[in-house]
Amino acid sequence: MLAVSFFCVDDLSLGEVQYRNDLHHISMNILIFEYITGGGLIGQPLPSSLAREGDMMLFAAVNDFRALPGCNVFILRDHRLSDSVSGARTVVVGPGESYDAKLEAFSGTVHSMLFIAPENGDILFSLCERYSTQSFELLNAEPRTIRLASHKFATYRYLLAHEIPQIPTCRAADIRSLRGDRFVMKPEDGVGCTDISLLENRSELQAAADGADREHFIFQPYVQGVHASLSLLCWEGAGLVLSCNRQQIREEGGSLQWEGCTVGALENEKFAGFASRIARALPGLRGYVGVDAVVAKNEILLVEINPRLTTSYVGLGTALGANPAQWIMQCFAERALPAVIPPCRVPVEVDLEGGQLA
Repeated sequence: MLAVSFFCVDDLSLGEVQYRNDLHHISMNILIFEYITGGGLIGQPLPSSLAREGDMMLFAAVNDFRALPGCNVFILRDHRLSDSVSGARTVVVGPGESYDAKLEAFSGTVHSMLFIAPENGDILFSLCERYSTQSFELLNAEPRTIRLASHKFATYRYLLAHEIPQIPTCRAADIRSLRGDRFVMKPEDGVGCTDISLLENRSELQAAADGADREHFIFQPYVQGVHASLSLLCWEGAGLVLSCNRQQIREEGGSLQWEGCTVGALENEKFAGFASRIARALPGLRGYVGVDAVVAKNEILLVEINPRLTTSYVGLGTALGANPAQWIMQCFAERALPAVIPPCRVPVEVDLEGGQLA
């Protein structure tokens, strides 16, 4: 294990970045800010499940970016969590302190930032909006695209015009338009399976619609099929599939629970066209992007777009036998996608209990 250094942000002297198209000659310092574990919940409860998932993504990103030649990695860390993050220099966010102040101090010293944050409450959008015009490179999608993708009904209506196959979606006032026997109600800006209600019949659908905050919930038929997630690399209207992953989602007590995924379990070729259409429709997607979909009756239907690192990233390097951070950096350094991405070599199991299980 590498030792973790502690330091005062104000005392940082990181030198000047040198960008070249050959990644072997880049000298740079990057801050990876994972919102849940990096102080975003200071003064609030820190749920262990959210912290565990955040740590999985953070550790994977730190491990990949620190392996790039000349790349020095920095992170923020909630004081309630272990500060032993191998390969990163850590700034602790203490009781009563603000992660905003720490980020602001870093903004004048690092050369790149990568935000890993939830879309709900416009958290990811607000971070990227605030720092998108700074002198450093922001390794995230464009803020306006993040904001659109953060709101499911707005995304649904936008992508209808681009003829992207999607699960039919409506507000409470229009539930009669839905077809099917079972339905789901989910927050309009929700993330993954969080706060999704599974409705067993039309009576439950009507009751849920009558009691719902009509501006903050959407309704869909419950489509059974293969739950898939795509790990994409995007740049200005173009998209490449890094891996196609099978998700394990369990029905439990009127809700849906995410149990894990198998990275690289599905064939890239079957999803390549679908991924390209999404990238063309949303040219503001940049770098790593996660897409959730369901495959039913040989049709791929979009569930949601996550314009950030997702949990599938945890197993991506092992599945590919290569470092995906090199391609993320290449996108931003060269303003273009890599010419070729190798296919996954081996499927990799990822879950919240065991992390990555090859």
